[in-house]
Order: sequence, then C-alpha cells, then structure tokens
Amino acid sequence: MLNPFMSIPIAATLLLLSGATSPKMPQPQPGGMPKHSEEKKVAEIGEEAPMFELKDQHGKTHKLSDYKGKIVVLEWFNERCPYCKGVWASGLISKTLTDLGKLDSEVVYLTMNSTADRSEEDVLESGAEFIEEMEVEVPMLMDYNGKVGRAYGARTTPHMFVIDAEGVLVYQGAISDDQRNKEGEKAETHVMRAINQLNAGEEVSPSYVQPWGCSVKYARGGKQDHPKRPRRPRSPASP
Repeated sequence: MLNPFMSIPIAATLLLLSGATSPKMPQPQPGGMPKHSEEKKVAEIGEEAPMFELKDQHGKTHKLSDYKGKIVVLEWFNERCPYCKGVWASGLISKTLTDLGKLDSEVVYLTMNSTADRSEEDVLESGAEFIEEMEVEVPMLMDYNGKVGRAYGARTTPHMFVIDAEGVLVYQGAISDDQRNKEGEKAETHVMRAINQLNAGEEVSPSYVQPWGCSVKYARGGKQDHPKRPRRPRSPASP
C-alpha cells in the first residue's frame, strides 16, 4: 500500500517518465504588451493635441510642432459635402479668416482633408480647385490614410478643433449653431468664441459642441472606418 504522503511526488515522477508535459503557461504578446494596449485613444480636451506632419495642396510640409506659440485651428474639410460647401460658399470661412487676422494673437488656420472615397489624386485636385474658386488662401493638408483624422476623432465635415499656443486641445466640435446655414457669414462661430476666451485669459467654455455635417469619408479599414467618439469634457463637480 502506497504511503498517501508519497502519492503526489510519485505521480509527478510517473508523468515525467511517461513523457507527458505540463500545461503551457500563457505566452505574453509580442513586445511584452497586451494586444489591447495597441489601441490609441482619441484626443481629449485639455490634453496635448496629437502631432502630425502632412503635405498641403502645393506640396509644402506642415508640422504641428512648427506652430508652437501660435493658436492653431483645424477644419476637417470635404468640398463635396453640402454642409462644408455651404459654410464656405456663404462666406463664413472667409469672414472667419478675416476676423482672425485682426486679432493681436497669431492664429494658423489649416483645412484637413481625410476624404478617401475616391482616388487621392482626385481628392487633391478637386479640393484645391474648390479652395481656389472660393478665393481663400489656406493650406489643405492631405490625410488620405486617415491617420490624423482618427487620432483627433474627426467625424464630420466640417469638424473644428482649436489648439492653444501651448499645443493643448481646448475646443472641438461644431463650427457654429447655424446648421441650416440661415445666417450665412453672420453666424457666430464657436471658433472665434473659443479664441476670444483664450485671449481674455478665460476658460474655453463650452469646450465641446456636438459637430454636424457629412461623415468623414475615411478609407475602408474595418473598425477604423468610424473613429471612436471623443468623450465629452466632464462638468465641474458641484460643491
């Protein structure tokens, strides 16, 4: 009769002698990081704006880091979107650029084109022609693979983002509350409101307004077709 206290070691020895192997331990993901950690979060208000390096319609390279010390406005753009076309044709964009030029602080205005439902050459040519016809001189940065748009969580055209002189995202959302374009160039924009608050040393509030327009036509790529919706900034806790 086997000694009960010896049964476990004997069983283990028999397993080794029979060639049986012990269960494999879970292997770590490549790089030692869990797979889910590869997912990048969408830019948040109050955090550093995602860096980018893109070429405009003239082939000039623009880096966000080049504009440190200046306020930067980003407008997600698609000249075939009726909403986007409407705010441009009404003169609202032209007037906004004129008003920004009158401010003491230097403001950089960049249009961002993540449209990829047609060839890159067509997107570039068509967008550049539209801006030229509008007689507005602004860079149109080509983000054909949608990497920058997804990093910012851009969902509509237009979808506006304001970055302060320190590189922090302080506003994102609708260009104005005039979704039906009834006020045209006279519409009050959230961009001007946010920048005026910055220049006055005030907190930008509201820092998020639900964007409206056509969906950004990202390149097909499964889940990446629709970037995650950014979280709305939390309201200050009541005392």
